[in-house]
Amino acid sequence: MKPCKFIALALTTFFSTSCQVISPIFVDYNGVRMDVARWINNQQLLTLQQKRSLVQLSKAQQNLYRIEQIPEDQKLAVATQNQIALHCAFLHLTENKIGQLQSIVFGQNRKHEILQYYERQFPQVKLAASAIQCE
Repeated sequence: MKPCKFIALALTTFFSTSCQVISPIFVDYNGVRMDVARWINNQQLLTLQQKRSLVQLSKAQQNLYRIEQIPEDQKLAVATQNQIALHCAFLHLTENKIGQLQSIVFGQNRKHEILQYYERQFPQVKLAASAIQCE
């Protein structure tokens, strides 16, 4: 292989892999299931803020995946986290996009069941403005 081709190949490889390394700095997917993070990352028409809102919501909603197993003493904290994440999501996202995320997190066949159970079994939380922290 000629030196110029080798250098060009090396630079191309470096720049293509460096973009993959740099992108998570803008949206921190830590704590998000891999399939959900992949779906969020593939939403090309969303801004970084919208993706951050989806990440915050997915972290909160993932707690509900095994909703029946959440102990009574943790329900208020889970409800508060979900209420904050939903509030932040509605600031930047459409109801349709939030519904799409919930279908990915819960699965289309369990989404309705989980959300109904949440409405019935978890406390309704009224948030103070100072308690809301959006990512």
